[in-house]
Amino acid sequence: MDEPISVPELVANPPGRGIRFAGRFVSGVRSVSNQIEPYTSWWNEQNQIAVRSDGPLWVAIGDSTALGIGASEPANSYVGIAAAELGLRVVNLAMSGARVRDGLDRQLPILDDLMDKGIEVACVTMCLGSNDVFWRSSSKTDTDLRADLTEAIDRLPAGSAVTPAAGASERAKLANRAIRSAAARRGFPVMEVWGRGDEPPSERLASDRFHPNDLGYARMAEAVVETLVATLGS
Repeated sequence: MDEPISVPELVANPPGRGIRFAGRFVSGVRSVSNQIEPYTSWWNEQNQIAVRSDGPLWVAIGDSTALGIGASEPANSYVGIAAAELGLRVVNLAMSGARVRDGLDRQLPILDDLMDKGIEVACVTMCLGSNDVFWRSSSKTDTDLRADLTEAIDRLPAGSAVTPAAGASERAKLANRAIRSAAARRGFPVMEVWGRGDEPPSERLASDRFHPNDLGYARMAEAVVETLVATLGS
């Protein structure tokens, strides 16, 4: 008898040194950081269920926003909200703190393995780049970031969708030019998940003032649902 297909478990990335230091003094930072391990565990459990179930499968490549860090529960991430609304089973390969290199080295190989095993994937999304923008490494140049983003998008299967990186800094603009250029060349839609809604941006942020809260994730999910409806219907 064939062994049931499973998804390798992704280990929860602990918060970085700066966030750990801030968490010593700011309860909101500490409480959101404490979500990383249980939210990752919850999604690991959901992944095993999803990969052995029936129905259209969505594979999400991403960072803490795909896990729902900052939301009241992991199901309230943009991935959870959109999957429930669209009736999709989802394998969520996201990792808190993930940079584009994590997507290339740790997440995309799992997607490749699932497809090599004959699992039909209806859609793939990638939401990476924001951590590269916000938490810049002194060893990572702008040229490196552009190259990593382009490589990641080139490795996505046909029919995928991507998001821009968050923020309005010069580095975010640079990253987003690379994302939009590579996406256009592959014919991928860019899901405009940031800055949606008429409410003040502060109302969409969790207590750490960085991650989205439930409302912020609901706004992100609106863009994802709009795109996937069009993608799956084409």
